[in-house]
Amino acid sequence: MDLNQLLNEIKIENNIVNNHDFLFELVKNASNWDTSIKSRKTVSYGTPYNYSEMEYPFLPLPDHIENVIDVIKDKIDFVPNNCLINYYTDGKSKMGFHSDQTDILFEGTGIAIVSLGNNRIMRFKNKINKEITHDIDLEPNSLFYMSKEVQEFWLHAILPDEVNDNAERISLTFRKLIE
Repeated sequence: MDLNQLLNEIKIENNIVNNHDFLFELVKNASNWDTSIKSRKTVSYGTPYNYSEMEYPFLPLPDHIENVIDVIKDKIDFVPNNCLINYYTDGKSKMGFHSDQTDILFEGTGIAIVSLGNNRIMRFKNKINKEITHDIDLEPNSLFYMSKEVQEFWLHAILPDEVNDNAERISLTFRKLIE
């Protein structure tokens, strides 16, 4: 999959929720964060989700997450049953290069990310030719969607914010997992 094909397999939409700042504070303060990952805090709601030697049991989707699902479900063509939330507490918080597990995703679905807080760069790196990269600015209050096929050919990472050490960010990562 070349760069043009990558760009055909992603979708970005801005101004996704009306109450972006309120939602950021609500998620930040109302979540029971798991702190076992050094570079960020996490919590998962909905269908149990396991990744990177982390096991997240079922937790009911809170109303504020259900409301976001209601907003995005028509835009991504499926109804997610899991929301993994990553809280990047400052500009140094990051996520290294990886590809998401796809065999656990319901057929025809991908991964949708709603960004809250500060901007961050998501860098894609081609798995075959690691010299080929592409950066996408994940703006606050945006929806970013990538198909399952992206994971087969590309790695992606959330880079630290080299300008703003106080750059908090929350990503609401939605999947429809096979139950």
